[in-house]
Amino acid sequence: MVATWQEVDAVLSPVIGQRGVAMLYKRSLFLIGSAHPWLAGMHQGVQPTVDLEALKSAFAQQSSANAATAGGDFLQTFYELLTSLVGPSLTERLLRPVWAHFPSGPPAQDTSP
Repeated sequence: MVATWQEVDAVLSPVIGQRGVAMLYKRSLFLIGSAHPWLAGMHQGVQPTVDLEALKSAFAQQSSANAATAGGDFLQTFYELLTSLVGPSLTERLLRPVWAHFPSGPPAQDTSP
């Protein structure tokens, strides 16, 4: 999970800035906090960067199943937020290097109206 977020930060920071990545990251954590209470407080604070050490620590304390589910939800939520800001085509192009490491590709998009 940490390696994935390092890649996301690396590909998006030149485009939307470190603060932009950090704000989307924190907003995603906030949105999934009710489903994964152990992540709920991680969105707080005013750090202008993504806190990967805190993320690593939080995920390390969970079972593999909990970590995998929360990680998938986290990435999906982040993807949807970014898509709502810059559109699906640009989101796909920006995150293509990150998704190349996943056999399943990018998160599935909700295509309902």
